[in-house]
Amino acid sequence: MLGLHVTFLSYNIRHCRGTGGRVSLAAVAASITGTGADVVGLQEVDKFNPRSCFVNQARKLGELTGMSAVLGANFNLLGIVEFGNAVLSRYPVMDEQNFPLPGRGEKRGLQRIEICTGTGSIAFYNTHLGLDKDERRHQVKRIMTITKDEKMPLVLAGDFNALPRATEIQELKKVFALSDPSGSCPTFPAQQPQHKIDYVFFSPHWLPLAYQVYYSEASDHLPLAVKLRLVGDNPTITI
Repeated sequence: MLGLHVTFLSYNIRHCRGTGGRVSLAAVAASITGTGADVVGLQEVDKFNPRSCFVNQARKLGELTGMSAVLGANFNLLGIVEFGNAVLSRYPVMDEQNFPLPGRGEKRGLQRIEICTGTGSIAFYNTHLGLDKDERRHQVKRIMTITKDEKMPLVLAGDFNALPRATEIQELKKVFALSDPSGSCPTFPAQQPQHKIDYVFFSPHWLPLAYQVYYSEASDHLPLAVKLRLVGDNPTITI
């Protein structure tokens, strides 16, 4: 599996509502496809919600992009309407888990997907943290507890709602490498991006090759793509 190249994407899609206020799964799918991503972590994904035309967005985006889709719902209404994170993958999905994160506001979660590359497995984590700093601190602590015993090559993507210098991000950087440690690629708001709050972290199994934020009006966030190469247990070098 050494030498494997994988492009990971983190993208808060705001239930596919673009900057103009219109819901368009086709626009989000086109944005995803345009990045060439192999594995995608999506946040703010609806299932059968009236505000997004009662569509199972994860499944539909999977169909439009030709990828497998897994929804990690953190909110459920009457066993029908759901909302949360989702993962799209060009590789087969072998296992899926969804861990609730602590918080008093909107329900948040950490999605774990085991992906088979054909030569081995990787663990992809996808999350969306809260708006309150103290809440995020507890959520990061929980994420670090969940991931600390992970044996597989690991990637952690998501909307962390925190700037690069925030304590929460600095705590994660003590454990994981970051492709854009300086925060030079802002991801929010989409029309005039000024803040980096979306990230892709990874374990020392990976070497970063490139990272890029793609312009899109399909959501209020911009998609962040990171290309990684698997190098085993060698120390990761950030770029």
